[in-house]
Order: sequence, then C-alpha cells, then structure tokens
Amino acid sequence: MSADPHVLHVFSSAGLYGAEHAVLNLIPALAQAGISSTLACIDNPYLDEQPLYQRARALGLPAKRIPCAGRLDSDTTQSLKALVDRRPNAILHVHGYKSAFYALRARHGRPHVPVVSTLHGWVTNTRALWLYRMLELWMLRRMQSVCIVAENMQQPLLDAGIPAGRIRLIENGIDTDRFRVGADALARDEIGIPPDAFVFGAMQRLSHEKNPLGLLDAFARIAGDVPRARLVVVGDGPLRGEFEQHARDHRIADKVRVLGARHDPERIYPLFDCYVLASLTEGLPLALLEAMACERPVIASAVGQIPTVLEDLPARLVEAGDTGALSEAMREAMHRRPPLPAMRQRVLARYSVARMARDYAGLYRELGGRHVEQAA
Repeated sequence: MSADPHVLHVFSSAGLYGAEHAVLNLIPALAQAGISSTLACIDNPYLDEQPLYQRARALGLPAKRIPCAGRLDSDTTQSLKALVDRRPNAILHVHGYKSAFYALRARHGRPHVPVVSTLHGWVTNTRALWLYRMLELWMLRRMQSVCIVAENMQQPLLDAGIPAGRIRLIENGIDTDRFRVGADALARDEIGIPPDAFVFGAMQRLSHEKNPLGLLDAFARIAGDVPRARLVVVGDGPLRGEFEQHARDHRIADKVRVLGARHDPERIYPLFDCYVLASLTEGLPLALLEAMACERPVIASAVGQIPTVLEDLPARLVEAGDTGALSEAMREAMHRRPPLPAMRQRVLARYSVARMARDYAGLYRELGGRHVEQAA
C-alpha cells in the first residue's frame, strides 16, 4: 500500500485575499485528514514583504519561500524542482497562472508527479489579464486535475478542450469554530461607530471585480435620509484611494469606515447588521460563508456559486452592477430581520473547511494511487 502523498501548494501572491485565505485554512485541515502539505510561496519581486509567506509562518504552517526575481526566473524553477525531488510522493497543487507555469517547468522530466490546479476565480477586465487567462487555459490541459469552486466555471474549461473527467467541483469551506455566533466582537466605539447605528458591512478586496464604488453609490442613496446608516469596509486594494475620495465626493465620508486588511475578521462580522457583497464576478467567496456562519443577514450579487449557496435561505440576491436594486435591498434590510439560524446550518452542512479538506484529500489519494500504478 502506497504512502499518502505530500502536497506542495504553489502560490504566487500579491497580498492576502480570498484565495490565499482558502489555502491557509486548507493546510491544517488537510493535516487533520492525514495529508501533509508545504506551502511553496513564490516571491513577488514587486513587494517589499511577502505577506502570504509571513502569515503562514505566523500561523505555524510549513512554508518555504521560492525566489523569483521576475519573469522566466530559472532559480524559481530549480527551487521548486528541489522541493519536488525531496518528496518522492509529491503532488503539485497550483493556485494561479504564474504558479502553474513554474510548477509545470519543475515537473519536466518527472511524469510521475501529478499537477492539480484550483481555479479560485478569473478576472479579465484588462487585456493583460485576458491573455493570462488564455495562457492558464493552455496550461490546464497538461494537468491531471482541475478543481473549480463554482459550477459556472466548468463550461469555459470544456470549451478549452479540458476533458470533463479531469474537472472536479470542490467548493470552498471555512473554519466554523472561528466564525460563529457569540465570538468576541470588536467594540463599535473602537472604530467610531455609534451604538445605535445600522451597520452595512463588506469584507472584500478594493478592486474592480468586487465593485466597491458601486457599493458606495448604493449606500450613498440611503445615507442622506437615514442618519443612523453606516458602511464599514474591511479590506485593501488598488481602488482604496479612489473609494475614499468617492466617499468624500458623495459627502458621506463621516458615515464610511475603511478598516484595511485585518487578521481578526471573526471579531468584525458581529458588528454588521447586514453583510453586503456587491461583486461583479465571483467564484465562491469565503467572506460570504463567514458572514453566514455568523448568522448575518445577507445581500449579494447573483454571480458565481452564490445563488446555489443561498438557495431557499432568507437572503436577498440582486443583479450584479444594478446600483438601484442594491440600494433598495439595503433600504429594505433596515426594516426586515428574518430568522437566521438556517444561514449557519447551511455552512455547517456544506461549507466547512473539514468537508473541503476531505474532498481534496480524496482527490490527492486518487491521483497518487493512479500514478503509482502507472509507474509499476
């Protein structure tokens, strides 16, 4: 009987966002399922610090820095090869097109090493990002398995010639002990929120696909005639400066708090009277699951896997990019407080990190066993 595989999670990161947190959650849960892992963090040469590697180390997770000085860095390939060669039962699990590129180069001459990719979601709002997506699709055809977090991600893969048998839906999961009702909450006065305020909250990257300016426009439509309304946004990103200026232009900056990136989101969800997700595109956002586990009322765009997650639950779905519908849903949320235990029950039943780890562990063992048989 062959030993369980050792998984090398290869990740090139620009910060700590949803995909990064998904992997940070997954590694210790995999250990509970009997699968050992190492997080191979490819250096981002444009950052002074490497936040994913630093966060992994702070959490006590096994992590290695992989040097990368820029495009086509042979040292990056050689460092990954060395990691693979130290693990005769290695599986390369890549997250993103850059990690896929270097992993496939490192696997060259090692056909016994399976490569798995997880697609956390595509952003193609620039020509460069669209070209990277085309490159990634080409590379995915050379992998043993492609995991998706949302059902609507399957058809583009089929269209690109990836066999259906290689595509696996593995939905994201969260730590339901960490995100729960009754967690130690941040005091409202710590962030300048009045005790009687109605707080709309968002946990998101401040980037185009997350639609932060649309969220702010929707909030502005009710902020003027609802004095107790407040908006709290947790996250950072390239649109932060524009977002804060937009709030000043709307003359509602005193009603908006931008807290930046934080490592204690479980303390912030309890502040939200309503969680709002205004994204234009999504796969399966962790923040939605976290808010649900904390039994928060939810307003969300009907994109990606979100309608499936929220099916038959007391949540409000709106068309992506419809500022008027989003604003109206926010206004109604201030007067309607449905029972919410069903939100947490849905997460416990389908979206726990333990379930996600079991699904991945099954895939790894299947691939590891298959390649042992081929080598025999």
